[in-house]
Amino acid sequence: MSGIVGAIGECAHEALPKMCKTLAYRGSVHRSLRGELTDGMEFAVSALGLATLSEESNQHGFAVLASDSNYASYARACITNSIALKLDRDVIGLRPLFYGINDTSTLCAFASERKALWSIGIKKTKRVDPSTVVTISGLRDIAVSRKSSSTLLNKAENASEPVSGLRNVLECVLDDVAQEQMGIAFSGGVDSTLLCKLMPDCASHLNYTVGLPGSHDLKSAQHAARLLNVDLQTIELNAHDLEIFLPIVIEAIESCNPLDIAIALPFYVLAKQAKAAGFSSILTGQGADELFAGYSKYASLHSAPNDMLNNALERDVLNIARDNLERDNLAVAPHSLDIVLPYLDPRVVIFGLALDSTWKLHDGTNKYVLRRVAEQVMPWELAYRKKKAIQYGTGVTSMLQRLARIKMHQSNSRGILSLYLRSIAEKQGILVAA
Repeated sequence: MSGIVGAIGECAHEALPKMCKTLAYRGSVHRSLRGELTDGMEFAVSALGLATLSEESNQHGFAVLASDSNYASYARACITNSIALKLDRDVIGLRPLFYGINDTSTLCAFASERKALWSIGIKKTKRVDPSTVVTISGLRDIAVSRKSSSTLLNKAENASEPVSGLRNVLECVLDDVAQEQMGIAFSGGVDSTLLCKLMPDCASHLNYTVGLPGSHDLKSAQHAARLLNVDLQTIELNAHDLEIFLPIVIEAIESCNPLDIAIALPFYVLAKQAKAAGFSSILTGQGADELFAGYSKYASLHSAPNDMLNNALERDVLNIARDNLERDNLAVAPHSLDIVLPYLDPRVVIFGLALDSTWKLHDGTNKYVLRRVAEQVMPWELAYRKKKAIQYGTGVTSMLQRLARIKMHQSNSRGILSLYLRSIAEKQGILVAA
């Protein structure tokens, strides 16, 4: 796990330890640098865990670069005499980064999580969007520019042979990311099952599934594990568990959004178990639906021109950090775990976006090319199994709705879950993003 924090302006040196303490679960302080810019403003920056921090000097002044990176993904902050602060992220945006300026415009700060900024009195925070550069000068002048994402559309090697090409690129990625000990989020669907089967033999991993008793995901994962003869750790939740974890998860992901909570809660619990077992990372199948047209919303584009579907998929891939990855990263961060996302490796993304749409939607079958690869390593019924979204497959959404009706003493479920979750945050004094 890793993270970066830093501040420029009045009391920046005092602000830094508070931010580091708030994000201590992302790792101990690897290195810190403190000093003054040419105009006398203080600066202070720290690298947590596996993040890096470097300093360069030349005739034009100095530059301090903090980087939270993992393979091709990164979130970076650069402090210089000439610009003050520049923040940027990679195109997909696997590593989160936020920034803000206090009400008196005397302190500017950045961090891997909003709560670190909140801890030093910066309440109005903004996200550094993927593929963007944020430049802050004089603590007031903020400029946001967008980097080109055209590299995602480069012609992929072996795209002319979709099935063998996809298998080859996935195996290459898994060879690179496989660790000696790794947990796998395993729902029994084709996305996670295929990754499990293609993992190199030298990797020691354990598959985890989470859900309420009798839920779709538990049954599906258990059935898949039996057919594949793989180890599976089943984590069963109940209403009492959900009540205990709700305030913790709300604080972790900095949100009361019902959909985000229903997805993050089982993921948080899975990470908790994986950490207890000694794992340092969790591998997930996130990104396959956006890349290979897995969601039902794409079905209407089946007969549309090729560009319409591929353009829709590219938009969703480029927005996946905002819609999903940020939440997932925050959900596992309290357990000091990293998320490994093979389907969002640039090699897989480039390959997937280069494919003709008929390899994604084919005669009513979604993720067609992925399922064709899966046919080679697992029974047909697993390769073509339909899945439910995690919030429904685990049974968490329905149980949360039931809890909300009981706790709020209302039978009408419309909007009741949002009210219930917000009441928890207010009662516990938990700050959430606007």
